[in-house]
Amino acid sequence: MCDIKKTIWRLSLLIFLGIFLISGPLKAQGIKDKKETQTVEKKEKKKKPQLIRSPKTAALLSIIPGGGQIYNHKYWKVPIVYAGFAVFGYFIVTNTQQYHIFRDAYNATADSATTNPYAQKYSPTSLRIVRDYYRRNMQLSYILTGAWYILQIVDANVDAHLTRWNISNNLSMEVAPIISPPLKRSTGAYNGLSLRFHF
Repeated sequence: MCDIKKTIWRLSLLIFLGIFLISGPLKAQGIKDKKETQTVEKKEKKKKPQLIRSPKTAALLSIIPGGGQIYNHKYWKVPIVYAGFAVFGYFIVTNTQQYHIFRDAYNATADSATTNPYAQKYSPTSLRIVRDYYRRNMQLSYILTGAWYILQIVDANVDAHLTRWNISNNLSMEVAPIISPPLKRSTGAYNGLSLRFHF
Protein backbone atom coordinates (compact mmCIF):
# COMPACT_ATOMS: atom_id res chain seq x y z
CA MET A 1 0.00 0.00 0.00
CA CYS A 2 2.89 2.35 0.77
CA ASP A 3 4.41 1.56 -2.65
CA ILE A 4 1.17 2.55 -4.36
CA LYS A 5 1.12 5.89 -2.52
CA LYS A 6 4.71 6.52 -3.59
CA THR A 7 3.85 5.60 -7.19
CA ILE A 8 0.82 7.89 -7.19
CA TRP A 9 2.89 10.71 -5.73
CA ARG A 10 5.66 10.25 -8.28
CA LEU A 11 3.24 10.13 -11.23
CA SER A 12 1.43 13.24 -10.01
CA LEU A 13 4.73 15.07 -9.62
CA LEU A 14 5.83 13.91 -13.07
CA ILE A 15 2.62 15.21 -14.68
CA PHE A 16 2.89 18.51 -12.82
CA LEU A 17 6.51 19.03 -13.87
CA GLY A 18 5.81 17.84 -17.39
CA ILE A 19 3.11 20.42 -17.95
CA PHE A 20 5.39 23.26 -16.91
CA LEU A 21 8.46 21.96 -18.76
CA ILE A 22 6.59 21.32 -21.99
CA SER A 23 5.07 24.78 -22.01
CA GLY A 24 8.56 26.22 -22.41
CA PRO A 25 10.20 29.35 -21.06
CA LEU A 26 8.54 32.72 -21.47
CA LYS A 27 10.38 35.34 -23.46
CA ALA A 28 10.44 39.03 -22.64
CA GLN A 29 9.52 41.56 -25.31
CA GLY A 30 12.77 43.51 -25.16
CA ILE A 31 14.47 44.34 -28.45
CA LYS A 32 18.17 45.21 -28.32
CA ASP A 33 19.03 46.98 -31.53
CA LYS A 34 17.66 48.38 -34.80
CA LYS A 35 18.45 45.26 -36.84
CA GLU A 36 16.30 43.14 -34.57
CA THR A 37 13.54 45.77 -34.74
CA GLN A 38 13.62 45.71 -38.53
CA THR A 39 13.60 41.90 -38.56
CA VAL A 40 10.57 41.84 -36.27
CA GLU A 41 8.75 44.40 -38.44
CA LYS A 42 9.45 42.34 -41.58
CA LYS A 43 8.16 39.22 -39.91
CA GLU A 44 5.01 41.05 -38.85
CA LYS A 45 4.37 42.10 -42.44
CA LYS A 46 4.90 38.56 -43.73
CA LYS A 47 2.60 36.94 -41.17
CA LYS A 48 -0.85 36.02 -42.33
CA PRO A 49 -3.61 37.50 -40.25
CA GLN A 50 -4.65 35.10 -37.55
CA LEU A 51 -8.10 33.65 -38.07
CA ILE A 52 -10.59 34.33 -35.35
CA ARG A 53 -11.75 31.06 -33.87
CA SER A 54 -15.26 30.39 -32.65
CA PRO A 55 -15.32 29.49 -28.92
CA LYS A 56 -18.56 27.53 -29.41
CA THR A 57 -17.04 25.41 -32.17
CA ALA A 58 -13.89 24.84 -30.11
CA ALA A 59 -15.97 23.66 -27.14
CA LEU A 60 -18.11 21.37 -29.30
CA LEU A 61 -15.07 19.85 -30.96
CA SER A 62 -13.57 19.25 -27.50
CA ILE A 63 -16.25 16.65 -26.87
CA ILE A 64 -13.69 14.45 -28.58
CA PRO A 65 -10.65 15.04 -26.33
CA GLY A 66 -8.08 17.21 -28.08
CA GLY A 67 -10.45 18.27 -30.87
CA GLY A 68 -10.73 21.84 -29.66
CA GLN A 69 -6.98 22.13 -29.27
CA ILE A 70 -6.51 20.95 -32.86
CA TYR A 71 -9.17 23.41 -34.03
CA ASN A 72 -7.28 26.23 -32.29
CA HIS A 73 -4.01 25.06 -33.89
CA LYS A 74 -2.46 24.35 -30.47
CA TYR A 75 -1.17 20.93 -31.48
CA TRP A 76 1.33 20.77 -28.61
CA LYS A 77 -1.54 20.56 -26.11
CA VAL A 78 -3.00 17.35 -27.57
CA PRO A 79 -0.32 15.03 -26.09
CA ILE A 80 -0.85 16.68 -22.69
CA VAL A 81 -4.59 16.04 -22.90
CA TYR A 82 -4.11 12.38 -23.78
CA ALA A 83 -1.31 11.91 -21.24
CA GLY A 84 -3.68 13.17 -18.55
CA PHE A 85 -6.34 10.69 -19.65
CA ALA A 86 -3.75 7.89 -19.71
CA VAL A 87 -2.61 8.67 -16.15
CA PHE A 88 -6.15 8.91 -14.81
CA GLY A 89 -7.06 5.72 -16.69
CA TYR A 90 -4.14 3.96 -15.04
CA PHE A 91 -5.33 5.09 -11.60
CA ILE A 92 -8.88 3.98 -12.35
CA VAL A 93 -7.80 0.51 -13.46
CA THR A 94 -5.32 0.02 -10.60
CA ASN A 95 -7.66 1.23 -7.87
CA THR A 96 -10.59 -0.75 -9.28
CA GLN A 97 -8.55 -3.96 -9.37
CA GLN A 98 -7.30 -3.48 -5.82
CA TYR A 99 -10.80 -2.59 -4.63
CA HIS A 100 -12.21 -5.81 -6.10
CA ILE A 101 -9.43 -7.89 -4.56
CA PHE A 102 -9.97 -6.51 -1.06
CA ARG A 103 -13.76 -6.45 -1.41
CA ASP A 104 -13.77 -10.16 -2.29
CA ALA A 105 -11.37 -10.86 0.58
CA TYR A 106 -13.58 -8.96 3.03
CA ASN A 107 -16.68 -10.81 1.81
CA ALA A 108 -14.81 -14.11 2.16
CA THR A 109 -14.15 -13.50 5.87
CA ALA A 110 -17.76 -14.51 6.58
CA ASP A 111 -16.94 -18.01 5.32
CA SER A 112 -14.81 -19.94 7.80
CA ALA A 113 -13.48 -22.32 5.12
CA THR A 114 -12.21 -19.61 2.81
CA THR A 115 -9.26 -20.10 0.48
CA ASN A 116 -8.73 -16.41 -0.16
CA PRO A 117 -5.12 -15.62 0.87
CA TYR A 118 -5.96 -12.08 1.98
CA ALA A 119 -8.88 -13.24 4.13
CA GLN A 120 -6.58 -15.74 5.85
CA LYS A 121 -3.75 -13.24 6.31
CA TYR A 122 -5.60 -10.09 7.49
CA SER A 123 -8.35 -9.38 9.98
CA PRO A 124 -11.81 -8.30 8.76
CA THR A 125 -11.26 -4.82 10.18
CA SER A 126 -8.00 -4.38 8.25
CA LEU A 127 -9.61 -5.68 5.07
CA ARG A 128 -12.53 -3.27 5.47
CA ILE A 129 -10.16 -0.31 5.95
CA VAL A 130 -8.10 -1.21 2.87
CA ARG A 131 -11.25 -1.91 0.83
CA ASP A 132 -12.65 1.50 1.74
CA TYR A 133 -9.31 3.13 0.91
CA TYR A 134 -9.29 1.71 -2.63
CA ARG A 135 -12.98 2.46 -3.12
CA ARG A 136 -12.36 6.11 -2.18
CA ASN A 137 -9.34 6.30 -4.51
CA MET A 138 -11.31 4.66 -7.33
CA GLN A 139 -14.14 7.17 -6.97
CA LEU A 140 -11.68 10.05 -6.74
CA SER A 141 -9.98 8.84 -9.93
CA TYR A 142 -13.32 8.92 -11.76
CA ILE A 143 -14.05 12.43 -10.46
CA LEU A 144 -10.60 13.71 -11.47
CA THR A 145 -10.97 12.16 -14.93
CA GLY A 146 -14.24 14.03 -15.35
CA ALA A 147 -12.60 17.24 -14.14
CA TRP A 148 -9.74 16.72 -16.62
CA TYR A 149 -12.29 16.23 -19.41
CA ILE A 150 -14.08 19.47 -18.48
CA LEU A 151 -10.75 21.29 -18.14
CA GLN A 152 -9.70 20.45 -21.69
CA ILE A 153 -13.06 21.74 -22.97
CA VAL A 154 -12.65 24.97 -21.00
CA ASP A 155 -9.05 25.30 -22.26
CA ALA A 156 -10.17 25.05 -25.89
CA ASN A 157 -12.98 27.56 -25.31
CA VAL A 158 -10.73 30.10 -23.58
CA ASP A 159 -8.02 29.66 -26.20
CA ALA A 160 -10.56 30.39 -28.94
CA HIS A 161 -11.70 33.50 -27.06
CA LEU A 162 -8.09 34.71 -26.83
CA THR A 163 -7.62 34.66 -30.62
CA ARG A 164 -9.63 37.89 -30.63
CA TRP A 165 -7.16 39.48 -28.22
CA ASN A 166 -4.84 41.89 -30.02
CA ILE A 167 -1.23 41.40 -29.01
CA SER A 168 1.17 43.86 -30.56
CA ASN A 169 4.94 43.87 -30.43
CA ASN A 170 4.74 47.56 -29.53
CA LEU A 171 3.72 46.75 -25.98
CA SER A 172 6.26 47.93 -23.44
CA MET A 173 6.56 49.16 -19.90
CA GLU A 174 9.10 51.61 -18.56
CA VAL A 175 10.00 51.68 -14.88
CA ALA A 176 11.94 54.69 -13.61
CA PRO A 177 12.65 56.17 -10.19
CA ILE A 178 11.13 59.56 -9.51
CA ILE A 179 11.98 62.32 -7.04
CA SER A 180 9.33 65.01 -6.80
CA PRO A 181 9.90 68.43 -5.27
CA PRO A 182 7.81 69.35 -2.25
CA LEU A 183 4.28 70.48 -3.00
CA LYS A 184 4.05 72.74 0.06
CA ARG A 185 6.64 74.18 2.37
CA SER A 186 5.61 71.86 5.18
CA THR A 187 6.15 68.68 3.15
CA GLY A 188 9.47 67.43 1.89
CA ALA A 189 10.41 65.89 -1.41
CA TYR A 190 9.18 62.36 -1.91
CA ASN A 191 10.60 59.42 -3.75
CA GLY A 192 8.62 57.01 -5.86
CA LEU A 193 8.46 54.81 -8.90
CA SER A 194 7.13 55.83 -12.29
CA LEU A 195 5.45 53.20 -14.47
CA ARG A 196 4.79 54.10 -18.11
CA PHE A 197 2.94 51.80 -20.48
CA HIS A 198 3.35 52.19 -24.24
CA PHE A 199 0.98 50.49 -26.65
